[in-house]
Formats: sequence, structure tokens, C-alpha cells
Amino acid sequence: MIVFLTGLATVSALVTCDVLRVLKPDKALPRPVLIITAALLAIVAVSAVVRLVQLTQLA
Repeated sequence: MIVFLTGLATVSALVTCDVLRVLKPDKALPRPVLIITAALLAIVAVSAVVRLVQLTQLA
């Protein structure tokens, strides 16, 4: 459940970045938005790698 919620938060952060880029193409994205998005992507990536390792150990 936590991974699902983290994934949902990651998608919403990515959509926020895209919306900000469309609305204000000449301005840089706010630094906190970039940091939060990067952190969420890192959590999702690590959880996916851990899950893949668990699946390969079962076989």
C-alpha cells in the first residue's frame, strides 16, 4: 500500500512539473518541486529493484 501511495505521489509530482513547464516555459522549475520529485522517483526505483530481486530469488 505504501508503494502504491508513493507511486501516486510520484505521478502527481511529475504532472505538477509538466504543468509548471507548460504554464511558465521561460521560468525554471522551483527547486523544492525538483527535489521532491527526484526523491519520490528514487523511492519508486529502489522499491522496484528490491521487488525484482525478491522475485528472482523465488525462482
